Amino acid sequence: MSTSSNLKLLIFGGTGVLGTAIADKFKEKGYEVTYGVRKVTNPKDQFLLPVTEAPVPELLKGQLFDAVVFAQGANINDSVINNSLEDFNRLFEANVTFISETTKALISHNLIKHKAKIVILSSFWEQLTRQDKMSYTVTKAAVGGLVRSMAVDLGNAKSILVNGLLPGVVDSPMARGLLKPEQIENVQWQTPGHKMVIPSDVASATYLLGCEENTAISGQSLFVDYGFSIARVL
Repeated sequence: MSTSSNLKLLIFGGTGVLGTAIADKFKEKGYEVTYGVRKVTNPKDQFLLPVTEAPVPELLKGQLFDAVVFAQGANINDSVINNSLEDFNRLFEANVTFISETTKALISHNLIKHKAKIVILSSFWEQLTRQDKMSYTVTKAAVGGLVRSMAVDLGNAKSILVNGLLPGVVDSPMARGLLKPEQIENVQWQTPGHKMVIPSDVASATYLLGCEENTAISGQSLFVDYGFSIARVL
C-alpha cells in the first residue's frame, strides 16, 4: 500500500467550487495533486486538456495515480418542450463523454495504478428530477450507467474501484444562480436538519471513496444530501 508521502491524485474540474474543496481535502491527507485544466495558470501542477491517445503532456509522463476524481461538468435548465439539441449534446459531452474518453486515454497510457480509485461527481438528479431539468437529468442518469460499467471493466482489468457521488443542492454560487430564493428555502425546509450540503461535505465523501481505506466499495452511486432524497415533509 502507498504511504501518505507518495500518494497521488489526478483531478478534473479541480478549480471549481467543489473541485477546490476536494483537492484541498486530499492535500490535507498528504496527497500530491495534479490538475487537468482548460487554461493553465500554474504549470507546476496543471496540464492542458484534453488527454487523448496522443503523447501525454510533459507533467503526466512517468506518473502513476492512486486516485482520479472527475469533478467537471455543465448544468442548464431546460425541458423536453424547449430544449435545444446543441445544448443537450454539449451537456452530454461535458458530463459523460469527457469522462469515458479521458479514462480510456489514462488507461492506454498506464497512468492509473492497479487497485486505484476513481470517483465521479454526479448529482442527485441522476436518480430524481424536477421541472425544467431535462438535459441535466438525462446526462447525469447516463453517468450512473457509466459508473457501473467502468466498475466492472476496470475492476476486471486493473482491480480499480469506481464510484459516483450524488450531491444534493450544494450551497454554492452556481446553485444560487440557477434556483430562486424560494426554491432554496424549500430545499432547506425539506432536508432533515434544515440545512444544505456545503462543498466540504462533498469533499469528505469523495475522500471516503477515493482514499486507500476504501478496499471494496465499487459500482455505487451514493447520495450526499443529508437525507433530502428520501425525506417527505407531510
